[in-house]
Amino acid sequence: MSVSLAAEDFERVVAILATMPDFRTAQQRADLLTDVFAGTPRGDDVITSLDLDGTPRAVAVRVVQRLQLFGQDEPGREALGVLLNKMLSYLGGGGSAQVLRSVLVRYPLATPPAVDDTGIGEWRGGDTPSGTAEKIIGENTLRDIFVLELALDAARAVVRVLAPGWVGTGFMVSPRLLVTNHHVLPDRAVAAASSYTFNHQVDRARRARPAEVAGARAEGLFHTDERLDLTVVELETPSAAFQPLVMRARRAGRGQRVTIIQHPGGHYKKISMQNNFVAYADDRVVQYTTSTEPGSSGSPVFDQDFEVIGVHHAGGLLSTPGSTERQLRNEGISTVAILADLARNAPEIAAQLAR
Repeated sequence: MSVSLAAEDFERVVAILATMPDFRTAQQRADLLTDVFAGTPRGDDVITSLDLDGTPRAVAVRVVQRLQLFGQDEPGREALGVLLNKMLSYLGGGGSAQVLRSVLVRYPLATPPAVDDTGIGEWRGGDTPSGTAEKIIGENTLRDIFVLELALDAARAVVRVLAPGWVGTGFMVSPRLLVTNHHVLPDRAVAAASSYTFNHQVDRARRARPAEVAGARAEGLFHTDERLDLTVVELETPSAAFQPLVMRARRAGRGQRVTIIQHPGGHYKKISMQNNFVAYADDRVVQYTTSTEPGSSGSPVFDQDFEVIGVHHAGGLLSTPGSTERQLRNEGISTVAILADLARNAPEIAAQLAR
């Protein structure tokens, strides 16, 4: 089966893809598409069928045309839909994201759109792209090997949330309690109708690992706060093995490194752990820049000890004030505010959190 976009939708998708920062050179395009189709049964077939040399617009036209004709990369999922959802996860919010979301809904692509990020109300980090680049260049990237063990342990508790019509990320903070965003799971009904997938990732051979799916526990614990964009839901006891993540009431410091483990666009689990810096933090929000892709809504934001200091909820390619340049900027809700809210409004949940 193939999908043919209407001329207007085709032009809009091409324009968005051509202007993405990771689509400027042939190598960047190859890296992007390798990431998009990693672990899928026909991923290599998709990538090797594409000519990635030329101007960004010319290549974008060829890529969208080819993926329309390619059909499904795995049963029930169109290759074009996979690309569009990945683009959506890069963009976060804004007009271009809404265009992609509309295309995903209106065409039979069988790929649920990533949940719409809430916008960052005010960027308070102050960094320009050149300032961020200086931090990256001057960063000491040497780390003890045990950091990789901490990351792998933490990753087991990160879960893909598949809600009716959209996808997000969540993470386990007790044997049965999952944390995500309010805009991912706004109420009990959506939580009950959603599925929660553990181990949705590829192994070292780039093959998909066997995933395990859990559901929300009927009449289980549930708490949501729209102001903090926070939801906690109790799951039926998952069969997957994981160590619950620890949330600390600890304010991040400017310039501190953070790591994000995520299911960007609902795809396989990814980690962003290099060149991510806190640009601003108070007791309510943590704002950070990253040289890689943004995290999915509901992802845990870790400090260097892989303890959770924030819950990602907003971001994308945002304009720098006073400049035509754009860079990836992200925002999470601070665990300082989250833990205070749970202690005050959901003490039964607070009592069960991992320590």
